[in-house]
Amino acid sequence: YRTQTGNLEIIADMYNEILSILLPVELPLLQDRIMKMNSALEPGIVELKWNTQNIDPFIKACRDIVYDVDALVKKMKENINKMEAMMKHWEKPLFERKPKPFPPEDVEQIHQALVISRLEDIRNHGKEIHKLLKDTFEHIKPDKKSPTWVSYVDYVNSLVIQGITEGICASMSYLADQISITY
Repeated sequence: YRTQTGNLEIIADMYNEILSILLPVELPLLQDRIMKMNSALEPGIVELKWNTQNIDPFIKACRDIVYDVDALVKKMKENINKMEAMMKHWEKPLFERKPKPFPPEDVEQIHQALVISRLEDIRNHGKEIHKLLKDTFEHIKPDKKSPTWVSYVDYVNSLVIQGITEGICASMSYLADQISITY
């Protein structure tokens, strides 16, 4: 009995966590699996009692379904977190001020080398973000042209735009700090 109640608590906690951490753009992608979870759990809510026969197969079936959905949610969140971590690197300034004065030509050369290096990093991160999005697609297996998947891709695009914007703002802020005169 204690094992059964412990397993049921784990299942309920996972189920509640899944529903609480899914964003509105992610929920439709897993809607069919959530409905499958709900239908698997329904007998436990409606008909089964603590002394009903065959509780263990019910718990195992529910646990398997909830674990599968939990793994998908964790994969989606892990991929998004990896994308956001990559985009954090974009916040490094595109201009570095050296401690000693340089002629303008040297400053331009140093700046161009830094910009080329950062652009290459951003391109590489873009490819990695694309791979992570493809990984999410392969795990969820939605219809590529479905509105739910297109919305999710738009969500990821908005994260990338936000990352680029924050990178630009960081560079502009650094530059403003470097040229501001304080008395």
